[in-house]
Amino acid sequence: MADCFVGRQPIFDVNNRVFAYDLLYRSSLENKVGDVNLTVATSRVIIDAFVEIGLDNVVGRNRVLLNVDRNFLLDPDLVFVPADRVAIQLPEDLETDAEVRAGLDHLQELGYKIALGGYSRTSASAALLSYASIVKIDALTDDDAALAADLASIGQHRVVKVAKRVETAERRDQLVEMGFDCFQGHFLAKPEVVSGERMPSNRIAVLDLVTKICDPDLGGDELAELIAMDATLSLRTLRFVNSPLSGLSNEVESIHHATVLLGRNIIKSWVMLLAITGLDNNVPELVTTAFVRAKLCERLASEAGLAGTDSFFTVGLFSLMDALMGTPMPNLLETLPFSPEVKGALSDRSGVRGEAVACAESLEVGAPDGAGFQNLSGDRIADCYLEAVNWADEAVASMR
Repeated sequence: MADCFVGRQPIFDVNNRVFAYDLLYRSSLENKVGDVNLTVATSRVIIDAFVEIGLDNVVGRNRVLLNVDRNFLLDPDLVFVPADRVAIQLPEDLETDAEVRAGLDHLQELGYKIALGGYSRTSASAALLSYASIVKIDALTDDDAALAADLASIGQHRVVKVAKRVETAERRDQLVEMGFDCFQGHFLAKPEVVSGERMPSNRIAVLDLVTKICDPDLGGDELAELIAMDATLSLRTLRFVNSPLSGLSNEVESIHHATVLLGRNIIKSWVMLLAITGLDNNVPELVTTAFVRAKLCERLASEAGLAGTDSFFTVGLFSLMDALMGTPMPNLLETLPFSPEVKGALSDRSGVRGEAVACAESLEVGAPDGAGFQNLSGDRIADCYLEAVNWADEAVASMR
């Protein structure tokens, strides 16, 4: 696949379930966001995501928000994407006139929902509120009175109110109280930890298991014995090993056999994945994102010809462990038997492993400027990212 960048940024409901994804496309990773013409970008989204790649390969069966500009609204027949999967998202500075309204009328007749990408009571898009089913409001502000006034201006319109640029869980909780329905931002990846709070027993058990698995001196037989001590984990591991993801043609009946066939490092990685999915109150999208990062970091290292790709996988996976565990990263690193290089990558994104995680983080938020790794081309990084997304979705599905 050439010349294609795929980004997906989730929007969560109040229960931290995915409500929809923003699709974030660019013609290549080297493009700066400000240099991309929205008409061209929308065209590439439609061709690449809906024709070349396939929407299910990017976001599963979830709904997406598709950014369009005036040119698409003046000729709505250019928008030939499925109305049951796509909401048309309008830019905040869209000037409203009779031609734009006619285009929106036609799109609604075709069954499309309309989203306002940046609503405020004083913005140009306020004139289009009557068309909207989804309204986004920027929540990164210290002026909560103005934010409340924007919410109040929506009045009795039956819309899904989305707070965007939500940076912390505490802020998200405040916005729930204010009346927002959905949230977009980094709040899931930044745990709010109360000083002295005791880690739940389930998470202590998972951390203890993961710590033992990460021990570099753990042999294959010891690994098999460790997994066998937990009947549920053993069953899930064998189910995972016998899924298409392993690439094995014959059924595997024991953990020891799987370790021999696939190798100790692969089994260790999979058991860590299974342990993480077993956490109490985990957020499915956060788990999936951790899986994407793990596979992407591994693929980037492989493409760049770097040694120790399994350590890149581990760094990607553990880069969200603080959010999954609800525990600060420094506290976790005190207990985990990682090398200084791995700990540096997790604590401050240092070294080549930290560079891989930083690349993954940039891709997640659609920031191609920061999505570089070693000397890999933007197109190759984009391919690796799409492969990682597909692998992670399959991995999560196989664990259910």
